Amino acid sequence: MGRALALSLAASGYRVVIHCNESVKEAQYVVGELALQGFESAYVQGDLRHQVHLDHLFSQAVQAFGQVDHLINNASLFPSRTMDETDFALFEQVMAVHSSAPFFLTKALYHHLKARSAKGSVVNMLDAKLSSPTASRPAYYCAKGALAYQTKALAAALGPTLRVNAVSPGLVLSNEDDAYFAKMQQQLPLKSTGTVDDVCQAVSYLLRSSFVTGVDLCVDGGQRLL
Repeated sequence: MGRALALSLAASGYRVVIHCNESVKEAQYVVGELALQGFESAYVQGDLRHQVHLDHLFSQAVQAFGQVDHLINNASLFPSRTMDETDFALFEQVMAVHSSAPFFLTKALYHHLKARSAKGSVVNMLDAKLSSPTASRPAYYCAKGALAYQTKALAAALGPTLRVNAVSPGLVLSNEDDAYFAKMQQQLPLKSTGTVDDVCQAVSYLLRSSFVTGVDLCVDGGQRLL
């Protein structure tokens, strides 16, 4: 998803700064891929679970092109752990990536924009399954739920400098579970699963829509209606 967003936004005229933690080679590959297409980009590396890394990440992103206008909180931890298998350390890590890091990166962007007397936006990546969570990932859904409410709270708190919205993707990446995707395709109201391009279009819309804030745009083929 991150690669698809980087390619799509670069093609739309954005100069993209890609974040990675352990996937440095993958980030470097995308930067090279964009360069071959004539697009400027950069990458920054850091662990979103640690506050000291957040300050460094944002300052490095600013240094890349002199300013930051938008933030997409797309990073995720997706542990398949039941309630009994979830300890305090794991819960803290999942919350840090999905809620704390987006909060403080958004705060950094807000102050950066205020200092420039500029306006910008944030897009938080949620999950269409928040409306019907499974029992196998309680920490993940709790953390994504926190990010969903954060979207509304910060939209109210940070306007008009910063618009804060969200996208909730549904069945767009099979993760090689093609049988499940084929089954769900027949159940969705639109009788079709989606693609990463569908999500990219939604993100692009929210980035450029100056009169939209506090919105969760579901890109799920109607999955939330089931």
